[in-house]
Amino acid sequence: MKNQLALSGEKIAEKVYPQLLHHVGMIRGEYLLRELNQSILLSSCQQFVKDYLVAICSLYSYEEVWYRFSELTNIEANYLEGTEEHFDERHPLFGYRGIRRSLACPNEFQAEAHVVTEVYQTNPNLSVIFPFVNDADQLKQAITVLRQHGFTGKVGTMIELPSAYFDLDRIIETGISKIIVGMNDLTSFVFATVRNSQWHDMESPIMLDMLRDMQDKASMKKIDFAVAGYLNASFIQKMNQMGIKCIIHYSSIPEIFNLEIDHPDHLKRIKEVSKKLQRSNP
Repeated sequence: MKNQLALSGEKIAEKVYPQLLHHVGMIRGEYLLRELNQSILLSSCQQFVKDYLVAICSLYSYEEVWYRFSELTNIEANYLEGTEEHFDERHPLFGYRGIRRSLACPNEFQAEAHVVTEVYQTNPNLSVIFPFVNDADQLKQAITVLRQHGFTGKVGTMIELPSAYFDLDRIIETGISKIIVGMNDLTSFVFATVRNSQWHDMESPIMLDMLRDMQDKASMKKIDFAVAGYLNASFIQKMNQMGIKCIIHYSSIPEIFNLEIDHPDHLKRIKEVSKKLQRSNP
């Protein structure tokens, strides 16, 4: 079984280990914004995202490329140049993330929808993913906005919240083509814990039962099903044995496969700059 590739703005010049990774299962939009430290409302940021998507879609012209709408935490969004909506909340996991922020900030949502729609006109292999979805009703709202912009390509959703898991039957009926389980967040919310703690066990029987349940429902409707997150080799092997594809972060390739990559420090550098900005502007 081939797994899928996740990118965070790395400027790749050729397909990344195509013998291992079949297509681009996710481009994390928020890292494109954080690389520029600009809101999607700025035309320079829109052009940057557009150019990157065109480049990746061209490189993988005969394969699917899935772009995930930016999933900024409120703290991350507040420090981007050009951000208009500043919400007063401090918890990094909760609040205005993903689809919640998109629906609360329609100008940002429309700007991002406009970018992906423009790229899609000449790159029909581009598809989109909505992150941090509460339930089917929220997903329907987002899909409606996207379709109003003229985007007619495939749409997928992240399942990161227990509420989305419990509403999966209705979510599947929205017409989505892909389900990606965000393992880090879903495990955190199921066990009320943070990553790297003793209770954050993605391989627990509870999590594996949830995955089998979602996999079965997706399979019945012929919906592509995968898991994503900062995954280790043991977990990836277990998923593949279960017939579940994993979306592997580009930056994790050396650790997981013991293979070299051209941009090993790209993601680390963006995260460090973001944290430095947040520390300097408490």
